[in-house]
Amino acid sequence: MSPHNCWSIEYNGTMKATQCYSKLPWLIPALVLSLLVTQIKGRCDLPSNWRGGWFQSGVRDIISITKSEFSSKGICLESSGEKYVFANRDDCYRCVVISEKHYNILQYKETLCEPNGDLGKLCSQITGDALLFSMFRRDALPVPCPLKGPLTFSYTRGHGMCEVPASTIDSCTSDSRLLFKYQACPDVQGTESSVEEVECIGHWNEGSTRYFVGRLEGGRAVTDEDRYRCYAWERERESESHLDYRMAQSGDATCNGVFSAYDGSKTLKLRKAGNYSGCVFPSWVTSHRRWHALDKGASYSVSRHNTTLRLHHAHNQRVQSPAMEQMQSYNEEGEQVTRPSYLGTEERLVCSETKEVSPSRVVLVVHSTTGCSSGYVCTVFYKRDGHIIEMQQGNRAIRAQDACRPLYFNDTKAPHITLTSGAPSRRQCPFVGVWVAGEGDCRRDVTHLRAGCVSLYNLHFVHACPAETTKHAFVCHGHWAEAGSIFVVASPDDRPSHRLCLIATSITNKDKQMNHPSNNTQMLQVTAHAHSCQRHHVPPTTTLSLNLTAQGECSVAGISNGKERLSPPVLMTLLFLVSSVNAYEWEICR
Repeated sequence: MSPHNCWSIEYNGTMKATQCYSKLPWLIPALVLSLLVTQIKGRCDLPSNWRGGWFQSGVRDIISITKSEFSSKGICLESSGEKYVFANRDDCYRCVVISEKHYNILQYKETLCEPNGDLGKLCSQITGDALLFSMFRRDALPVPCPLKGPLTFSYTRGHGMCEVPASTIDSCTSDSRLLFKYQACPDVQGTESSVEEVECIGHWNEGSTRYFVGRLEGGRAVTDEDRYRCYAWERERESESHLDYRMAQSGDATCNGVFSAYDGSKTLKLRKAGNYSGCVFPSWVTSHRRWHALDKGASYSVSRHNTTLRLHHAHNQRVQSPAMEQMQSYNEEGEQVTRPSYLGTEERLVCSETKEVSPSRVVLVVHSTTGCSSGYVCTVFYKRDGHIIEMQQGNRAIRAQDACRPLYFNDTKAPHITLTSGAPSRRQCPFVGVWVAGEGDCRRDVTHLRAGCVSLYNLHFVHACPAETTKHAFVCHGHWAEAGSIFVVASPDDRPSHRLCLIATSITNKDKQMNHPSNNTQMLQVTAHAHSCQRHHVPPTTTLSLNLTAQGECSVAGISNGKERLSPPVLMTLLFLVSSVNAYEWEICR
């Protein structure tokens, strides 16, 4: 065949194709186009999880990685393991060794531009001390930080160690955030008081050294160059140093210079803070994995081997029962305050120290974290029933040893938080019998209370003029006596998922006592509260508020379930006796 009927094409300096023809001249342009398309599209695919936008320090534009193209390097032509050959339109070939440290973190080394694209020859030029480049995924989702607070630390920027006062690291409520609080040492150059909130986006290990990359939040972190930092940390090698960890931080948005936990722009010596050994919440708290506020505005979940409670806030609008209208909020001194909002940040409570223990009362110091703000809080738990507990908390203290001191905690003023399990059982109601409201005035919405008459577990507030109509019906879930009052946790009969607290306090009718000194009629003031079982005298947080006078047993009104009843005066006497005993035990404990 004539040589004029053959042609050849070379590209990449290494590949050659020859084609001869006689009767198919149309094949020549088709073959040329095919080879050119192959060259443009590349002959290797990059890992699919690399695709997206990446930030690299010193590169102005966002780096884009697609199926076969690395925007700042070119099109992928060949690969072997972590080695990739890229070519751009200027006949520039380079070997790039790419290591995926984390889904959000890539590191690479590369050669300079070469005219030859042979993978073996190109990649052999990369030495161990070649410059290492780090890339961070631009829209990276946060990941849990590998290091947990609280920790204290001393640090240096190369001009001496700043040790006193100690700086701190706290874990935030979100486990992907850490809060670094740096203290200034007047006699150490380069130290200053500052706060850095760090959001972790990825971590990896290299031998005994662990690394993580974080995004800094705050006023100083304006650009990506300010925002990204690389951290190396490891456990302290010398057991006699009384340290727990060493850490180093990069001075820019790279991992260059952070070769170990001892080398960096800033190095830290870390110690664990707090004493959590053996501190757990009582078994009657952890017996239910979730506790709910009465109005379902918040709940506490038990986690981490019974050492941690997490406070969760409801984000849906609360639904009120008919007896829970016109709700207002008051503190325990009776002063009106802003209605509590449950749309705030979640809180984490970690058991730190046990101060006092009794069968129905436990005093603990917990480490409380809301967002990235934390401190130590004195917390008291009360066992009211198998499905009901109460909690008191003080103000946050910086030091654990101060949390239960009077400056931060006063048990006579701290509000009580009443909590129930998800599905509390029914319990027998107290003050069983028939009670008259306001001398049975038919103009009132409620004229009588029938307690335990239809069922041992029910309270019926009725209007009995002329025919009896139930206005409010409740199912009792538990009750207890305290300081002359009976507290009843109940739920509306028609809305069993809702809760409220009925508080019955003994009152005295002075006029009747003056006219009839021998009259021993029992009288109660009953109020309903939607948020918790309030102490002291506060206005009711619902429309249900009554003064009741004992009328007699259920049979007085012609309603009887066939079971024997304690009359109201006898029952109240027993309850107040229990209350007095509890008060005496309380004084002994104090």
